[in-house]
Amino acid sequence: MKLFLILIFAFCPFVGFAQDSYLFKDVDLPVEKRVDDLLNRLTLEEKVSLLVSTSEEITRLGVAKYYHGNEGLHGVVKGGRFTVFPQAIALAATWNPALIYDVATAISDEARAKWNFYNQGKDQLNPYSDLLTMWSPTINMARDPRWGRTPETYGEDPFLTSQIGVSFVKGLQGDDEKYLKVVSTPKHFIANNEEENRFACNVDISESALREYYLPAFKACITEGKAQSIMSAYNAINQTPCSANSWLLNDVLRNEWGFKGYVVSDCGALTYLEKSHHFVTDKKLAAKAAIEAGLDLECGDDIYRNYLVPAFKEGLVSEASIDKAVRRVLEARFKLGIFDPVEDNPYSRISPDVIASKKHQDLALETARQSIVLLKNQAHLLPLKTKEIKKIAVVGFNANQVVLGDYSGLPVISPVSPLKGIQNKVGDQVEIQHVKWKTAARNLSLLESEYLRNDMNDEKGLYAEYYDDKFLEGTPQTRTDKVVNFDPVNQPPDSYSNYRHKSMRWTGYIVPNISGDYKIGVNSDDGIRLWLNDKLVVDEWHNRGTTTDQVDVKMEAGKKYAIKLEYFDNGGDAICQLLWKVPGDTGDLYDEDKQAAQTSDYVIAIMGINKTIEKEGKDRVELGLPEDQIAYLKEIYSINKNLVVVLVAGSSLSVNWMEAHVPAIVECWYPGESGGTALADVLFGDYNPAGRLPFTFYKSEKDLPPMNDYEVSHGRTYQYFEGEALYPFGYGLSYTSFAYSQMNISKHKESVTVSMKVKNTGERKGDEVVQLYVRDVKSSVQRPLKQLVGFRRTSLDVGEMKNIQFEVPISALMYWNEDCEEWQFEKGAFEFMLGASSKDIRLKKTCTIK
Repeated sequence: MKLFLILIFAFCPFVGFAQDSYLFKDVDLPVEKRVDDLLNRLTLEEKVSLLVSTSEEITRLGVAKYYHGNEGLHGVVKGGRFTVFPQAIALAATWNPALIYDVATAISDEARAKWNFYNQGKDQLNPYSDLLTMWSPTINMARDPRWGRTPETYGEDPFLTSQIGVSFVKGLQGDDEKYLKVVSTPKHFIANNEEENRFACNVDISESALREYYLPAFKACITEGKAQSIMSAYNAINQTPCSANSWLLNDVLRNEWGFKGYVVSDCGALTYLEKSHHFVTDKKLAAKAAIEAGLDLECGDDIYRNYLVPAFKEGLVSEASIDKAVRRVLEARFKLGIFDPVEDNPYSRISPDVIASKKHQDLALETARQSIVLLKNQAHLLPLKTKEIKKIAVVGFNANQVVLGDYSGLPVISPVSPLKGIQNKVGDQVEIQHVKWKTAARNLSLLESEYLRNDMNDEKGLYAEYYDDKFLEGTPQTRTDKVVNFDPVNQPPDSYSNYRHKSMRWTGYIVPNISGDYKIGVNSDDGIRLWLNDKLVVDEWHNRGTTTDQVDVKMEAGKKYAIKLEYFDNGGDAICQLLWKVPGDTGDLYDEDKQAAQTSDYVIAIMGINKTIEKEGKDRVELGLPEDQIAYLKEIYSINKNLVVVLVAGSSLSVNWMEAHVPAIVECWYPGESGGTALADVLFGDYNPAGRLPFTFYKSEKDLPPMNDYEVSHGRTYQYFEGEALYPFGYGLSYTSFAYSQMNISKHKESVTVSMKVKNTGERKGDEVVQLYVRDVKSSVQRPLKQLVGFRRTSLDVGEMKNIQFEVPISALMYWNEDCEEWQFEKGAFEFMLGASSKDIRLKKTCTIK
């Protein structure tokens, strides 16, 4: 009997307490040997289970579940509440890679801290919400400002994107020699630049455009940043979908760049190989095409989970191909330290106390400050001086909104709107007049709390019930809502009104203060039912797009009118707002705003756009502000010329009328949890703005080639656009001035050194962003009009001068030869240009390089 038991313990790998003796548990072995050991113990079905983004536990081997797919674009998105930094495009507008490294470090610290809080992830059970795989950053080139995901990017320039992207990847993954803090996943590889047709888009593009424009940032994030993962794109390139493109994933990514990590598909992309691209005729062939092309992990649970094993059994896929993908995916897990004792991993000691710590909140604020771009400042209207001002009107579309942008998490602190930031700044020194936004598009405004009563406790507002399903069933969360303004896309995050709630009910009374004819309206998507005095007056209980339903009703002052509103959302972006128009409101929609403008010393109008106009899945058609905003600004400007317009947006806007008339314009992007504070610091002079545009502001969408034209040389970006930009790439003003001098160039075997001096010649301390561009004076092929090859953000005290030096490798001056299919350097004259933007060139010299 003893011999029998010994044999069981020695040879049965299924005995639980024998798991610690597995070689893959041995922390002293190289990762490669540990991965091989685990791989050899897995069945084919278990191997395939590791190739989907929600990988379940393999109990017999002690392999824990692992859910890929959190987001960290500007803060951790899922798994709790975290610090919310400015949107990615704002990070690029800082032109400060060192700062962005700190931002990414804070994001990954918070992710690890929450992982530790969740008992090394064991207690985090929501798919796509684990904390150690970040599907970030988005480093697709913002070739066209109409692209809905432009706010997620680092702009239109490959070099700027590379520098910011590498810093972000390094900050996420950490600097430990053995362990990764989290896995960074640059996306979407490659040329993913349109939303309306993204699942079936085929990009016809030259290899030179790919090599010179679309690929450099990805290459930098792999070769310099050492990103452990990369996400393929939905689209095809020259008829081959990126998720089944062996040239892209094997020849370029692995063989040329030396990538050792794993490739994950964009979510559902493998299904679209058959469904949208018609690249294959069935799903088993989709599995074969993807795995053989080098696609390791499927985001989704369709192709690999259901069809990879059948494809193997039919001889379409070899086990060696499956093993290769499993090995790459497992190496990342081992590098994260998931199979190691907690005490061995330095990142396991990061405390949850770092989440939204004072240090991280300060960093979010500083990043927002550094990102703000001063576009216009006629007659030095800014900064505003509180001692000289009695009253300011703060108005506009985004005045009291906190617009965080796409892929945003929930902040721990209460986020600061522009209005709140200004109120906090001036305190009781200046009277602030705020007028809530009304839009001419529906000529209705929110029904405010002073006219609503809760029939439960007679509080101002309506009794609200929030349900976890779309059928108004179960036990709801309840509270009093001052107004009905369910708008999770554009409102600050609210634990009651997030995406897990799919239906809600509001009940109470309307108590008008004047008698007459009213309009009651509901602006909503999907289903609504509205009762007034127990009569069903709107019955639209079905899936639909966003619509405003209106009913006419007579009401008497002081009388209670029962109201019940029910709403459900079928998924995606949700909205439900209770609106009205009061009797006698037949005159000018903006009477109240104009009165505020007339009685104020200055008007600050916070305008712009939000995710109803630009986001994943939604491209823009026009580059201008909505027409009602322009009409509004013209009305206000006709009354008060001391107008400051603040733009809240994630892409460029054609604000031609504003540039011609409005004296001061500020771009503050989607500035994160403390954006309102940062904006107020700039407006009132406590911070000298130094953000720079990471893309061109065009005068019109007519300046752009068609959306489906991916050849950047056809007049796209500052590199090839020969027209007159509204604001050029790299542009941004300051409250001080800078002088450039003493430009020198020295040539070396493998590089060129460009040096200069910059001096603060103004009356305020400030940052200057010195930009170095180059132009091939006489090339045998088409080359950019100019190309960014260096930049430096530097802080200077009044009167201070600094030496700035750039080292430009000769490889940066090369071009891709389509005929020879290789990089080539063409000797000759190159003009080096130093400036404050791509247009504002202060110094230039030409040198011949052989």
